Amino acid sequence: MSRSIRIIPHGAGNIGSLMDLFHQIGHFPHVAESPGQLKSADIAVLPGVGASGSAMKRLDESGFSDALKDMHARQRPLIGICVGAQVLFEHLEEDDCTGLGLIRGDVTRIAGGAFNNGWCDVNLQGRRVGEQPMLLKSSAKTFFFNHGYQINTCVAMDELGVTSPDAKLLAYFLHKNLCGIQFHPEKSQAAGLAFIGNAMKHYGL
Repeated sequence: MSRSIRIIPHGAGNIGSLMDLFHQIGHFPHVAESPGQLKSADIAVLPGVGASGSAMKRLDESGFSDALKDMHARQRPLIGICVGAQVLFEHLEEDDCTGLGLIRGDVTRIAGGAFNNGWCDVNLQGRRVGEQPMLLKSSAKTFFFNHGYQINTCVAMDELGVTSPDAKLLAYFLHKNLCGIQFHPEKSQAAGLAFIGNAMKHYGL
């Protein structure tokens, strides 16, 4: 049975590149034309580049904020990428605005005003010895990042990846129906393809 994957068009995402990534792993998402289409979606993908405040403003004004909150209440999978991952949280320091509040935590400027731009290795954090990862399965664990704000949360995640060796910035998280990805899988070549492929399999697609 064909599953419905909807990409949220809020004016700040590499939708074309994301569509190509999904096509390469055998999935064919559609761009959501209205918030109502999320009622029948099996999974939603929230991309994002640029400022989180602008992204939230467009989501609120378009009605997609409420539609995403409704999907979350029904425990439908939501994947947020870069700014799309950040807006899943409660407060965003950039533009001092409120996020979707689907998970506890906030997003603040990286210490010292640093900017994480380029390729970084990602390591699992907090996994028990011998426990197999759900998403970070590939031997390719180097991904492309481009962000100046970091996610901070104390929520116990089903799976958590951080950058290495020194910065220890949150790279991705998996928490029930929510998957937040700070790096850009669509720019991360084979590693990005494998990661998104594993996410789709994890959610039964």
